[in-house]
Amino acid sequence: MEKKKILEVRNLKTYFYTEDGVVKAVDGVSFEVYEGETLGIVGESGCGKSVTSLSILRLLDEKGRIEEGEILFKGKNLLDLSEDEMREIRGNEIAMIFQEPMTALNPVYTIGDQIMEAIILHQKVSEQKARKIAIEMLKKVGIPEPEKRIDEYPHELSGGMRQRAMIAMALSCNPSILIADEPTTALDVTIQAQILELMKELQREYGMSIIMITHDLGVIAEMADRVLVMYAGKVVEYADVRDLFKDPHHPYTWGLMNSIPRLDVEYERLNAIPGVVPDALHFPEGCRFRNRCEFATNKCAEEPPLVEVKANHFSACWHIDELRKTMKLAQEGETA
Repeated sequence: MEKKKILEVRNLKTYFYTEDGVVKAVDGVSFEVYEGETLGIVGESGCGKSVTSLSILRLLDEKGRIEEGEILFKGKNLLDLSEDEMREIRGNEIAMIFQEPMTALNPVYTIGDQIMEAIILHQKVSEQKARKIAIEMLKKVGIPEPEKRIDEYPHELSGGMRQRAMIAMALSCNPSILIADEPTTALDVTIQAQILELMKELQREYGMSIIMITHDLGVIAEMADRVLVMYAGKVVEYADVRDLFKDPHHPYTWGLMNSIPRLDVEYERLNAIPGVVPDALHFPEGCRFRNRCEFATNKCAEEPPLVEVKANHFSACWHIDELRKTMKLAQEGETA
C-alpha cells in the first residue's frame, strides 16, 4: 500500500536580513515526508538544516523571513495561516525537540508544569487530568519514579533524563510529525543510543513521522528511511537511506562518507573535505560546493539542477560520471 504524503515543502527560501547583508540560509529547498517514516536531514553546521525546521513551524526571529515557497501540511499551506491557527498546529500536530534540553526547558518551572501546559492548551482538559497524562508520558519515555520526577526542575535531572522529558512533552499531544533537531548531540554515546531506540519505539507505537536533523551519518544510518543532504542552504542529494550509503551521487556526500573512520581499512591519514563551509553572506556563484570539490571545472560556475539520476535518487552535480569513476577506482583499490 502506498504511503500517504503528510508534509510537502516546495522551493522554500528563508533569508535573514542582517546589518552586513542578506543571508540566504535556505535557498530553494524541496522535499516531502510520508506517514510513519523518518526523513533524515544531514549536513555540516550552517547548512540550513535547523532553519528549515524552524521555517516549517514559523518560529523565525524578527530578522528571518520566508521569501518564497510552500509548506503543505495535510494539504494546507502553513504559510497562509494566521498566528492563532499556527499555534494550534505547533506542539499539537507538529512537535519539536531541541538539541540542548537545558536551554529549551524553562529553568523556573517544574518538568510537570511544562508538559501539562501543552496538554491543557491543546487537549482542553482539567489540570488533574493533564497531570495524569504527564505522569503517563514520563513513564512511557522511561523516566523512573515519574510521580516524583514530575515535580522536579530541569537542573535536577541528568542530560539524558532532560531529553526524555523533552520527548514526553513533544509527544504529549500525539503529533503527526516530530521534528528532532540534533536530539542526541549533547549526550554521551550510551545515552544517545537509548534515546534513538526510544524514539523508534514511540514512532512504532504512535505511527508518527519524524524529521531527524543531524550532522551525524551514524544517526542517519540508524534512524532514517530517506535522506536529504544539504550544503550551504541547498539540497545536493536526496535518496533512500540504503541507496545513499551504498551509491552516493554527489561529491559532498561522498566526502562525508569518506571522512568516517572504518574498522576494516587501515589509514595513514583520515580523509577530510578540504576547506570550510563558505560564508553565508558570500556563497560562490553556481555550485556552492565547487571551492572544495576535487571535480570542479568552469562548468560549475553554473548552478546544477537537482535531477533524478536513477529511480527516486536525486543529485545536483555536473560531474557525476567523473565521481562514479573515482569511486569505482577507490573501491577496487580497497579490495586489491
